[in-house]
Amino acid sequence: MVKFKKCEKLAPVKYSPHPLFGTVFAPHYLRMHLQLDGPASSTTDYNAEILPLQDEPLSPTTAALHYGQTIFEGMKAFRQKDGRVGVFRPDHHAARFRKSTQRMAMADVPEDVFLQCIREYTAFVADNVPAEPDHSLYLRPLLIAADHKIKVGTSQKYTFYIMSSIAGGYFGGKNKRARVLVNRHFIRAFPGGLGEAKTAANYAASIWPQRLAAQRECDQVLFLDAVHHDYIDELGGMNFFAVRGKELLTPALNGCILHGVTRRSILDIAPTLGLKPVETKLSFTELKKQIKDGAVTEAFACGTAAVISPIGELLFQENLDSQPELITLRADNNVTQTVLDRLKSIQRGEVAAPGDWIMTV
Repeated sequence: MVKFKKCEKLAPVKYSPHPLFGTVFAPHYLRMHLQLDGPASSTTDYNAEILPLQDEPLSPTTAALHYGQTIFEGMKAFRQKDGRVGVFRPDHHAARFRKSTQRMAMADVPEDVFLQCIREYTAFVADNVPAEPDHSLYLRPLLIAADHKIKVGTSQKYTFYIMSSIAGGYFGGKNKRARVLVNRHFIRAFPGGLGEAKTAANYAASIWPQRLAAQRECDQVLFLDAVHHDYIDELGGMNFFAVRGKELLTPALNGCILHGVTRRSILDIAPTLGLKPVETKLSFTELKKQIKDGAVTEAFACGTAAVISPIGELLFQENLDSQPELITLRADNNVTQTVLDRLKSIQRGEVAAPGDWIMTV
């Protein structure tokens, strides 16, 4: 059980429509201190505080800054059709967060403790959840190693946070078709590594390729596997889908791909839209051929932040010095839009969720 200490509630944050993602923060955050050898069961009391958002002193000796014991989640709270606030599939995020703590040898956060904190925090900041179309409150749970030491090894102290920010359309409210760079030289994760953990290291590894992509006027990078340099893994922060007739193709989870909650949700609702979900090893060489032949007509990226982003062009390089090859997908995004519309309707309570997907607060 979690015991909460709460500050006096501040006025909701002010914002302009479609603010730059991750820059307009709700005025409160949650903090909870944990020990590696702490409670073995969630029946033991945990103590959390909800405080005014403020800068915290962070010593340069903090272990998280040196050895990367940092994990997080990204999830959203939506204003529902009836005016209430609902958090989308928090149980999946709780399970993935706990799996990340185990892989990174960090303090355990039991799933029901995680969910209690999400519920209490979201209820406290509920008046910051936007009502405008295509807006939501993005929730960011975070766990960092808090020992003060400069020595490789497991930290004993950890700090758990939840903060939030106003989220509009990821591309400023525009339904933009993304241009994506694919280069066989780029690697996101290696078998046996951290690909399944939502840890800062995976995102740090994507920054340099993303910088090179921006230089070629690309919005994102699609990473291929580290062994064959051909099978699709995922984008820098999103999972990948392709449309082939009535089939919805996505790379099978292989230990190097994040278990995306949006990905899982799309696979779950696909049959209700007349689509056959197919999880498989997806060769980029074969995909490129099928796009040119017209068998694959659409592709899109998905994740909590962007929800679903249609892909219009793939810019392919064999290596860093090779001449890029432009691969263009069909102009219409009918299937992509259909999937997006259904998912958004479920998230906002306009269409009944196929299960206990929405936690109302």
